[in-house]
Amino acid sequence: MIGDIFVINPTVHAYNLRDDNLRDNEVSRGFRKTLWGLHSMWNPPEYQVTREMYYSDWSAELLARTLFLESGVDLAGNQNLRLDSWFHDGLCSHEKNLEVAERWPDRFVTYVGVDPTAGLDVCLRELREQMAQLPRSIGLKLYPDQVQPLRSWRMDDPSLAYPLFEAAQELGIRTIAVHKAVPNGPVPMNPYRVDDVDGAAIHFPDLNFEIVHSGLAFADETAHAIGRFPNVYANLEITSLLLHKRRGFFEEILGLFMMWAGTRKIIYSDGSLFCHSQPLLERLVEFELSERALDKFGVEQLTMTDKALILGGNYARIVGLDIEQAKARIADDEFSRAVREHGLAEPYSNWRAVAGAGQAVAG
Repeated sequence: MIGDIFVINPTVHAYNLRDDNLRDNEVSRGFRKTLWGLHSMWNPPEYQVTREMYYSDWSAELLARTLFLESGVDLAGNQNLRLDSWFHDGLCSHEKNLEVAERWPDRFVTYVGVDPTAGLDVCLRELREQMAQLPRSIGLKLYPDQVQPLRSWRMDDPSLAYPLFEAAQELGIRTIAVHKAVPNGPVPMNPYRVDDVDGAAIHFPDLNFEIVHSGLAFADETAHAIGRFPNVYANLEITSLLLHKRRGFFEEILGLFMMWAGTRKIIYSDGSLFCHSQPLLERLVEFELSERALDKFGVEQLTMTDKALILGGNYARIVGLDIEQAKARIADDEFSRAVREHGLAEPYSNWRAVAGAGQAVAG
């Protein structure tokens, strides 16, 4: 909680950035440098860890302790990432999904992941296998391309994407999160455009679609999409980091989204652990649009009701989560008891303790 607001962070990650997890290609090495740059240049110094700590295998335990002992995040969405041609385990493995679902079912929801460039038959088989092991999964995470060789697919492909979405819906998936706007290292930009989301939204009105990294590129197109389609949402992973050093840029994106779609179509996320949630939550709670932005976009000032929607209410609505019941389930768990007794721990203190003790970061 932050104040009285129940906080859901639906895009969190326990990366494996070890040398031996990198595929042997320049794109993989370049993308790891990009991820380090996001951490080291977009976060203030007090919210950073060392490169040695960063280039490790982040455990599920570390993720949980950082989120729930050091920040106001109450519930998080852990995702199986399928960056298979960049990393041997895709960057965030299915095994970590299994661990968080088993150990902390009231603190995590899970997203399964497939690689559409592998073909429909492979995707359907892997989707069913993962859902058999994680039947409570509510999301499917997708990436638009792979490398070595470069290849991509589209969300509006009736022969590949639509059968996949149909199967996901039949298996109980509520939301499809697609990585857009931010290219994964030195790769072509075209697959990261958002124009293909429209067809998916039209043909699957009972599924929800999250445009992840909304506004960092193609902001106008994203704003029009979330304004036109009731089942398309702006997910602010990485975009929220602008609150640290580029508040004016963040204001432009948020104002544009509010002008076209209001605050009910915007989902807070940050991508922790490569950033820390607590300072971003604090900045968003105190954030106000300037008079210039209010005039430019013709919107009303953000209220605490608006912020509660962005920080958790909107996501709870699209996945069918009862917030009061979720609060009750975690009210006396290990994390809530520790925070009541000791208060929030310092940002990244759990990570530094593990590193300082010389323990393995991998789970």
